[in-house]
Amino acid sequence: MMPTTVRLKDDIEARIKRLAVQTGRPQSFYINQMIEREIDRVEWEYSILSDVEAHRAGQLETVSNDELKAELGLDD
Repeated sequence: MMPTTVRLKDDIEARIKRLAVQTGRPQSFYINQMIEREIDRVEWEYSILSDVEAHRAGQLETVSNDELKAELGLDD
């Protein structure tokens, strides 16, 4: 594992400390757990934002709904 520094809001830090005291586990255990549970969602959200920015900048290839239907053989 790699040590790192994180600045936490006071209320979040207090909650993590309280949880660590109550369970006898280190605070780092809970911080790692929280990050592991959320990193996929955060990466996914930022990939969507990146695609939106690329689309707005004209850097993302798109097709119309009609073109997609035709390509998939879904023409009416």
